[in-house]
Amino acid sequence: MQHVFKQSFILSVTTAIALLFAGCGESKVAQCNKVIKVANQASTLGQEFAKNPNPAKGSKALTELAGKIDPLAKEMKALEIKDEKLQGFQGRFLTLYQNISKELNNAATAIDKKNIPAAKGFLVSLQKSSSEESSIVNEINSYCSGK
Repeated sequence: MQHVFKQSFILSVTTAIALLFAGCGESKVAQCNKVIKVANQASTLGQEFAKNPNPAKGSKALTELAGKIDPLAKEMKALEIKDEKLQGFQGRFLTLYQNISKELNNAATAIDKKNIPAAKGFLVSLQKSSSEESSIVNEINSYCSGK
């Protein structure tokens, strides 16, 4: 009888320790908040630029915006996310920010070269990226809220 008690005690302690270690990881909500925080910063940059595009700066305004997005892409990449679904969102946001930065720089170059058709093409790509961002935001909000 004492042997059975000893085994169940060891099993209980082992289970408790395993649960303790599993509980030490970040919750899904905490991981969601990390990804959403960076996404919100990028969104704020875009909204501020849209409100005050400053045409007097011309292409320089686009390269400045790209320069502000690059660190956010690096920050998104550096997040330690364990949840597989959130890793997918993280990767999609990272790709999106890298593409937006590239398109902004390309549009600025086209404007500098007075290549208006190319500049318009890059701006259309940026608009598509904006709708893609909205889609990712809706998906991650749905996933993180459990709906």
